[in-house]
Amino acid sequence: MTDKDKEHFNARAGSSYAASIGISHRTTPLKCSWTGDMRVRFSDFQVNEISKDGTVLHLRTIGLGNETTQPEQSQNSESNTKSVDSHTPQDEKPQPEQTIEIPQEDVKVLEDLSTTQFAQDLVKLFNHGNGPSSNDANTATSPVIDDKPKRAQIHQEVRRIFKSRLETTTGHDGVIIANYVSPRKGKKSRGRRGQPGDDEPMGEYLHFTLYKDNRDTMDAASQIARLLRVKPQIIGYAGTKDRRASTTQRCSVRHQRKRALAGLNGKLWGIATGDYEYQEQPIHLGQLLGNEFVITLKNCKMADETAAQSPSERLASMRNNVEPALKHMSSHGWINYFGHQRFGTHDVGTHQVGKLILGDDFEGAVNALLKYDPEIAAKAEAGQVPDEPSKKDDALRHLACMLFQTGKDLNRAVNVIPRRFAAESCILRHLTRMGKNSARDFAGAITHITRGLRSMYLHAYQSHVWNHAASQRYALHGSKVTKGDLVISGGEAQPAAAEQDQDGDEIINPVEDEEDAPLRARPLTEEEAASGKYTIYDIVLPSPGYDVVYPDNEIGQFYQEFMGREENGRLDPHKMRRLRREFSLPGRYRKLMQRFLVEPSVEFKLYEHDTEQMHPTDLDLINGAERNGIERKRKRDQDDGGPAKKIKAGDGEAQAEAKMERANSEQDATSSNGAEAKAETEPSAEPTKIAVVVKFQLASSAYATITLRELMGDRSDEATPTPSDEGVDNS
Repeated sequence: MTDKDKEHFNARAGSSYAASIGISHRTTPLKCSWTGDMRVRFSDFQVNEISKDGTVLHLRTIGLGNETTQPEQSQNSESNTKSVDSHTPQDEKPQPEQTIEIPQEDVKVLEDLSTTQFAQDLVKLFNHGNGPSSNDANTATSPVIDDKPKRAQIHQEVRRIFKSRLETTTGHDGVIIANYVSPRKGKKSRGRRGQPGDDEPMGEYLHFTLYKDNRDTMDAASQIARLLRVKPQIIGYAGTKDRRASTTQRCSVRHQRKRALAGLNGKLWGIATGDYEYQEQPIHLGQLLGNEFVITLKNCKMADETAAQSPSERLASMRNNVEPALKHMSSHGWINYFGHQRFGTHDVGTHQVGKLILGDDFEGAVNALLKYDPEIAAKAEAGQVPDEPSKKDDALRHLACMLFQTGKDLNRAVNVIPRRFAAESCILRHLTRMGKNSARDFAGAITHITRGLRSMYLHAYQSHVWNHAASQRYALHGSKVTKGDLVISGGEAQPAAAEQDQDGDEIINPVEDEEDAPLRARPLTEEEAASGKYTIYDIVLPSPGYDVVYPDNEIGQFYQEFMGREENGRLDPHKMRRLRREFSLPGRYRKLMQRFLVEPSVEFKLYEHDTEQMHPTDLDLINGAERNGIERKRKRDQDDGGPAKKIKAGDGEAQAEAKMERANSEQDATSSNGAEAKAETEPSAEPTKIAVVVKFQLASSAYATITLRELMGDRSDEATPTPSDEGVDNS
C-alpha cells in the first residue's frame, strides 16, 4: 500500500467534517493529541464477533479438519492428500433410516389445532420420507382453517415437532399443505448420498465461522452463495463487518452440508470457513453482543514531540499520554456518536439522500445518488481507466452516471455501471427499462433499491439528527442528569423478537397501525433527576420516529428546531409517518454514553518497516501454530531417529485452542517494543517508528472510529470534562 493510500487517522484534519455530522465533543482529558496511520495492512484492523454469552469468536479449524481422513485408508497413503470431493466409495450403500416415533403429546397438540386426520397424515408423511413406510402419499392437507393466528401456530408446531423436515405452506383457500423436505432426497439439499462425512443428520441450518480479509460481509456472502448456487438472502449473519480489515463472524446457510461448504475454501479469495455445526434456527441481524477490536496504529506521533527526542523517549511520552486517557475512558465512557462510516464516503452523504427521501424529493434523491465528477467521467470515456480494481470501478461509476445524466447513451450506462454499486445499478435499470415511460419515475427508482440500502439512507439521516442532539445535550448539561431526560421504562419487557438495523441498534416499537403501542422510554421528573438514582449512563436520546417520545426539556425543542431548518429538510420530528410504508420510521433509543464491555489494553512498540504485522490474525494463529508444530515434530523425530510426518490442518477444537495458546505465548514472548527480532539481524539499528496496538470490546451499536477519536484527541474540541464529570459514580 502506498503512502497516498494509507488511512491517516488524524482527528484534527477532519474536525470540520466531524462537526458537520454532529461529532463535536470529547469527554476524555488528554495531555496531548496524537496521530497514526490506520490499516497500513488490512490485518492492522482486526474484528472478532462477540456472541450473546460474551464469548469472543475465533476461527478454530478451516474446513472439515479430521473429517477429511478416511478410516479405511492407510495413514501413509498418498490418497490422503487428495481432495475429499474426489472420493467416491465403490461399495458404500446408503443405510435405510429408522422410523421415528412422534410423542403422543405432540400429536395431541396437532389434533387440537386442526383435526385428528390431519395430525395422523402429518405423522405418516414424516415417516414416509424418513424411513420405510407403506404410505405412498407425498403431501398432507388440512381442512380449511380461516383463523390466521391458528394457521401460524400450526406452521410453528409442525416445524418444532418434525424438526423442520416437513415444510408447510398456506393455499389461497386457507388450506395448509405439508411436504417432506429430505436432507438427502429434497431438492433444496445439494449433498451427495454416500459421501464420507454425510452420515450426520443434516439440520435445517448449517452454522459456520467466516474469516475474511479485505472483503465486506455482503460480498463474502454473495461469493459463497454463487458457488453454492443459492440466493445470498439465505446466508444469515448477525452484523456486517468492515471491508478493510481481518474479521471473524458467525454465519448460517439453509439446507447445506458441511462438505459442500468446506469444498469452497480453495475457491474463495480472501475468505475461509470452518467450525461447522447444524442448528435448527438461522443467525439473524442483531444476534450478537458486540465486537472485539485489535487495532494497530503505525507511525504514531504526538503533536508536541520534537526531533531532538530519541525513539525511546518518544515511546515513553506516548505511553504516559495514552494509558491515562484509556483508563479514564474505561471508567467514565464517552459520547456514543454514530461514526463517519454511517454517513458514506461519496461527495453526497447517505444522510443527505435520506433527508431528500423523507422530504418526498425523489428526483433530488436520484440525482444525489447519480452525482459524478465530469473530469473522471471524461477520462473514463476516453479509455483512461485505472488498472486497480477498486479505482477502476469508481471511474466506471462516474462514466455510467455521466452517460445517463447527459442522455448520451442510456443502454451503455446500464451496461457500464459496476455491480458493486447496487443503488446506482437499481436506479439506472429502472429508469431505462421502459424508455421514456419510466425515465421520470423517480419514486419507483428509489423503491427499487434494495430494502437494506433504502434503510441505510433513512437511518443515516436519523443518526445525523441524533449526533447533533447528543452534542447539544452534552454542551448544555455535561454529565448532569436533568429534568426531562429520557430513561428506558423499567417495567416494560423487551419484545420477543426485536427488529434491529444493520448496526445492531434495536428499532423500538416496530408496530404498524398501533397508535397506542407501549412506549419504551419516559422523561424524568425534577425529583427523580435530583435523587441520584439515575446517572448519565441511564440517559437515552431518540432518533426521530413516529413511535418514540422526545426529552421533555430544551433538547426536545432542539429536535424540532434542528430538523425544521431548510438545510435539514424542513422536517417535523413528530410527523414521521409516510404514505409509503417503507419510508415510515418508528424511531429508536440510543444510550447517550458508551463504555467498554471489558477492560481494554494497549501495547506500545518500536518498529522499522510499515509492513510488519504487530498482532496475529486468526488465520495466522492457525497457520503459524501448524508450522511451529511441524518444526517441533520434525526435530523430535530427528532426535528419536524417526521420520518427520506432516501434521494435518484443523485437527479439532481442543488442539486448535492449544495451537492458539502456543501462538499467543510466542507472540507475548517478544518485547513490548517489538525490536528484539530485528536486533538479531541489525544489532546497531534502533527502530525509530512507534506503533500503538489497542484492544477493546464494544457493544454492537458502538463505533471503533469514535473510540479512537476519543483516545487520540482533537485540539479543536473541548477536551476537558465538565466539573460534573469528576463526580460520576461508576459503580
